[in-house]
Amino acid sequence: MGLLDFLGKRSSSGLTVEETLIALSKGAVLIDVRTQNEYEAGHAPGARPVDPKALKEEPLDVIFGDDPLADREAAIIVICDNGLRSSMVAAELRQGGFLAESVAGGLIAWGRDGNPILPGPYRRRR
Repeated sequence: MGLLDFLGKRSSSGLTVEETLIALSKGAVLIDVRTQNEYEAGHAPGARPVDPKALKEEPLDVIFGDDPLADREAAIIVICDNGLRSSMVAAELRQGGFLAESVAGGLIAWGRDGNPILPGPYRRRR
C-alpha cells in the first residue's frame, strides 16, 4: 500500500497541499530537501531539513536522527520549492521501500494556499 492508497487517491504527480495536510494530521513526517539557506529563508512549519544525498545510506537516521519520539514507520512527505527535487527524492524513497510522496508545487503551492512559511533554522524537539 502506498501513501496515495493511504489517502484514497489512485494516481498523482504529488500530493495537493490539502492532501499533505491530511497526511500530516495522520502522522506523516514532512522533510524539506532544499539547501540550508533555502530552508532558513522560509519553510513549512515542522518540516525537517534533510540533505537528499545523505538519504541514500541510512534514510531513517537522516530523517529522524536520535529523536526518541519519532515514529520511524510514519509516511514521509517530501517538499522543495516547486515539487521537482521532492518528486525525485520521494521516488527514490519509494524504491527503497518507504511510504513516501512529494508535495505537488512544493513550498510555492504551500504558501499560495495560505499556509504559513517560517524563516529561520530548524528547531529540534528536546
